[in-house]
Amino acid sequence: MTHAPVTGESHARTAPDAIEFECDLPEPPEKVWRALTVPELLAAWMMPNDINPEIGSNFAFAGPDAPIECEILDAEPGKRLRYSWRQQPRPDEERNPLDSIVTFTLARTVSG
Repeated sequence: MTHAPVTGESHARTAPDAIEFECDLPEPPEKVWRALTVPELLAAWMMPNDINPEIGSNFAFAGPDAPIECEILDAEPGKRLRYSWRQQPRPDEERNPLDSIVTFTLARTVSG
């Protein structure tokens, strides 16, 4: 999608159990932003959703067993998107909900 690196928080600010990776995509950050924030485009590579990239807005992904509840925590068009992710366990599972924070940081690179 974008030739901008997509990364998590900086190493100094992430929790020790954080999962972080960087991707160099061949598209500009503005195009990646659209793929992350337009419901139909996001659904094409993740799950159906009703995302609205406004800070404080709630949305959900249509998970396979139950909706994944999310809230937009930060949204800076073309630069940063961060949201909470709360996934309920399946009824046959004995575990707590999965609570996470998902962060996309977009930046322009030489090739995109």
